[in-house]
Amino acid sequence: MKTQNNFFIDKEKIRIIDTFRMIYFITFLISFGLTEIGRYIYRPFIYENDINDYGLADSMGNLGGIIVQIFFGLAIFNSTKEKGLRIILFFVVGYILYEVVQPILPKGVFDWKDIYGTITGGLIGLLLFLLINKVVKRNKIIYRF
Repeated sequence: MKTQNNFFIDKEKIRIIDTFRMIYFITFLISFGLTEIGRYIYRPFIYENDINDYGLADSMGNLGGIIVQIFFGLAIFNSTKEKGLRIILFFVVGYILYEVVQPILPKGVFDWKDIYGTITGGLIGLLLFLLINKVVKRNKIIYRF
C-alpha cells in the first residue's frame, strides 16, 4: 500500500524519530535560546549604550525567530530534504508577507529591517539545513510509532 504524501508531510516519516529529527529539534532549542538572549540581553544593551549595530538589535526577533520556526517545523514534520526546502521557503515567504501587511493590522508597523532580518535568518536556516543534510550520512531510526 502506497503511503499518502502531500506538499509538506510524508506520512511515514512523521511517525519516525530519527537522527535528523533529533538534530532539527536540538537546533530549534539552541536557536530559541540564542534568540531570547538576543532579545533580552543584547537588544537592551545596544539600546542603553546607544551603539550602532546596523539594525541587528531591531530585527533580532525576525532574524532569530525565522530560524526557530524553520527548525521547529522540520522537527515536527521530520521532512525529507525536498520537503524541508519547501518548509523553509514557506516560513520565509510567510514572515515577509506578514511584515508587508503590518500597516493594515491593529498596532502593526512595517519595518524594512524586519524583512532584512527575515531574509538573513532564512538564509542562515537554509545553510544550516543543507549542512545538516550533508554531514549526516546515515539516518539512524531511533523509534517508530
